[in-house]
Amino acid sequence: MLKTITTALFTTSLLTLPMAVSAHSNHCQDTQLGEQMKSLKHSFKAYRQALSGEDWQQMATARQDMLTLAAAAADEQPLKLHDLAPAHHPMMMQEYRSGLEQFSTLLTQLAQAEQAQDADAATDLVGRIGQHSKQSHESLRKDCD
Repeated sequence: MLKTITTALFTTSLLTLPMAVSAHSNHCQDTQLGEQMKSLKHSFKAYRQALSGEDWQQMATARQDMLTLAAAAADEQPLKLHDLAPAHHPMMMQEYRSGLEQFSTLLTQLAQAEQAQDADAATDLVGRIGQHSKQSHESLRKDCD
């Protein structure tokens, strides 16, 4: 009986997987900005790991990667923009670019903490960057689920 249920669940999950992928591709699309955000997330994780070991060189490298990605992201448009009426586009783009500027400012402050080798300040800034990222995603990210 258990084997039959397990087989049925496995088969059902295999059959529904293409529908889930199709629903995502119909509703959302992969974009350059999405790829940049994935890379940014990876760099932020690398930064946090380097911070835990106080590896100042790795921290600087990861922070520089984040600055580069943020600058490149400024040229992109959030996918959510396409869901808004054209009259709201300038306001959303201003909010988006303002968020990136705030992010870059936090990264500049992080560089100063690195220069001073102040792990406490860097830890505080990492928390602020994480909070800023979360708030920005809540307001700007398209819900693709």
